[in-house]
Order: sequence, then structure tokens, then C-alpha cells
Amino acid sequence: MLLRLVKDADGGLTLYVQNESPGNDKKPNWLPAPKGPFLVAMRLYWPKDKALDGAWK
Repeated sequence: MLLRLVKDADGGLTLYVQNESPGNDKKPNWLPAPKGPFLVAMRLYWPKDKALDGAWK
């Protein structure tokens, strides 16, 4: 699955976590979510300070 993800022009990665498809061009980076409220959690191993102090987005 990782090889199918499409990177941004700057080398970053944008993931679309939503119920409806974001369109065919963004579909490789789409993570389907249920309708209504849901919870997204990230597990970071050895995070850098930016992830811990809230500076990272």
C-alpha cells in the first residue's frame, strides 16, 4: 500500500480521511471513514520536539 501513495510536490504526504471520495486524482491517498463522528489517532515512534510541543501540523 505504501508504494501506491502519491507524494506532494515538496515530498510531503497528504492523506484524505473522509467519508466521500476526494476524487480520482487523490484516491490513492484516501482513507475511507464512516459517516458521522469518528476518532483518528497517530502513533509516533521517537517523535521529534515539533510533534510533542504542537508546532508540527
